[in-house]
This record gives sequence, C-alpha cells and structure tokens, in this order.
Amino acid sequence: YAVHCTPQAYTRSKAMDKGRLIGVLIGFLIAIPVYIRLLCRVFTVGFGVFKVKERKPPACLQDPQFGVHKYMKVNGIKIHYVEAGEENKPLMVFVHGFPEFWFTWRYQLNYFKKNYRVVALDNRGYNDSDKPAGIENYHIKNLIDDVKALVEGLGVNKFTLVGHDWGGAICWTFAALYPELLDNLIICNCPHTLSLRDQRQ
Repeated sequence: YAVHCTPQAYTRSKAMDKGRLIGVLIGFLIAIPVYIRLLCRVFTVGFGVFKVKERKPPACLQDPQFGVHKYMKVNGIKIHYVEAGEENKPLMVFVHGFPEFWFTWRYQLNYFKKNYRVVALDNRGYNDSDKPAGIENYHIKNLIDDVKALVEGLGVNKFTLVGHDWGGAICWTFAALYPELLDNLIICNCPHTLSLRDQRQ
C-alpha cells in the first residue's frame, strides 16, 4: 500500500532530524572537556591510565563472620571460595549469578554455617578466581566441572547445591550431568534450562 506524506508531516520530520543533530552536537561539545582531560592523563601517566588499579578490598569482604577465604586449583585454574562451618557437617555449595560473586551469599553463609559446611565460590572470570582468556573457556561444561572438581577437592561425594540466576543454570545442568553427587538442588530465580530453550523457539 502507498503511504501519503503530507507537507505538514514532512516538515515535522525535518524538524525532528534537525533536533537530533543539535542534540548530538551539544553532547559532543559537553564531552570535549572529558576528552581533553583523558588526553592530558595519557601524556602525564602514559597508557597506564587504561589499566585497572590494584585496590585493597573493603573491610566487609574480609569480615570473618562470613567464613575463611581459600583457593583451590581446579581444571587448570585457581578458584576462590569462602568456607564456613564445621568440616564434618553436610556440604552446601552456593553458585552466584551474573554479575555477582561470593558476597551475594553472605547472609546464607552466616545462617547455614550452624548446620552445614558452607562454601560460596567465585565462578571463573569473577572476583578473585582466575580469568582465562578466550570465550571457549567459559562454556557451561567448564563451569560445571569447576564446581565438581572443587567439591571433590573438598573430599565430599554428596552435597547440596544452591544456585541463583546464571548460577541456577549452571546448577540445573550440573544436576542433569551428575545427579549421583547431589543430596539436594535449590534454584533461585532461574527456570529450568529446557524451558528457557523452549521459549526461544
């Protein structure tokens, strides 16, 4: 079908285009001082201005009430985790979502450490865990095998697995591949991965 453009509509369209152009120019003019400052920093500091600074973690991340910070080498990378509770109690492992890290589970660590040995890990690529280069290193099978190797490294063969958000997807897939290792599976805010796949079709 044909669209008929009236002179008034054409005039409104041209006015909108002119308004957008003016908005872009004003934004560019406002940004000029930022670009100048960045350029000055590059000349004075060098290209180190683009590097992440080493920072001391805030005190709340080191609070001993949440547990002890530990590291374990699994699948060729170093995984950071926080552990609390007695070693002879049943193990409960927490897997965080995106873009979180172990601290997401601080309240659960504090609560469940009375009856469980609780562990909240940083997935590969997050916080103090190693960040291997290459997207292929972040395939879900690698993330699942990190959890499996960590649990095995802790000397446990049955445990409770808790996941939230993207961590929930990791846990759903873990349960499908290694059901014999789980006593319980608890998922927060993540439907089953098969239902997600079905919704995409």
